[in-house]
Parts: sequence; structure tokens; C-alpha cells
Amino acid sequence: MKNHLFIFLTLIFISEHIMGQKSMSRFEELKAWKLSYITNNTSMNSKELEVYKCIFEEYENAYHDKIWIKVRKMRKDLKESIEIIPTEKAANYINQFDEYEKKGMQMKHERNERLLKKIRPKVVLNILYQEKRFDRELFNRIKNKSKKDNK
Repeated sequence: MKNHLFIFLTLIFISEHIMGQKSMSRFEELKAWKLSYITNNTSMNSKELEVYKCIFEEYENAYHDKIWIKVRKMRKDLKESIEIIPTEKAANYINQFDEYEKKGMQMKHERNERLLKKIRPKVVLNILYQEKRFDRELFNRIKNKSKKDNK
């Protein structure tokens, strides 16, 4: 499984350099890695796989555009002014973060409902499990990279 993932990622990077095309954005790289991880660790028939890929693309792109980018910008702005932020503005940030979190959860719920309509529930459960595993693995890699960089 890890070999397949490594080969897949290597092929992506090599093909980009050979073709001389503009490299993928970091978001597109992570999205491809996540899709590969989940599909390699989940047994789906060809129809389920096609449905999943379609729903995955739509959800990831929408979440990235409607939630992730906006929250990232808010965090960056907040980080620059956290020591001098007025109380009222701090409360507004908290409320905005809460709203984005609620909207993100609503989007995830709607995605899961779409998956359940088209894919067997046990497969959807495994998809969600693999998604969590991917997130944990990514977090651990980032954490370990930070530890190496700090040494």
C-alpha cells in the first residue's frame, strides 16, 4: 500500500518535470494524495469508485474555496494582530470561525448523504475511516518534519 502511494506520487512529480508543465498547486497535490490513499485502502466496485471520485472532487474543491482559504486568511490576519485586537473584533473573529466550522460540517454532512445514496454504507464507513487515517498520517508527517527542521 505505501509502495503504491510512493510510486503514484513519484510518477506525478516526474511526469510534471518531463512534460515541462506548470507544477500542481500544493492543494492539488494533497488532494491527489488523499484520493489515492483512500481509494487504495477501500474496496469499491468500478461504479462506486467513479461516483466517489466525482463527489470527492466536488467536495474538496468546494471546501477549499468556501472554507479553508477564508479561514486560513482569517488566521493569518489574526496572527499579525492578536496582541492589539480590540475586544469587539476578537468576538467577531470567534463568531466567524464558528460560522465557517458549522458551514464546513454542513458541507461534510451533505457529502456523506450523497455518498450513502450512491455507495454501500459499509464502504462509506471505510471511506470515512480512511479519510481520518490520512489526516492523522499527514499530521504526523508534518509534526515529524517540524521536529527535524528544529534540530
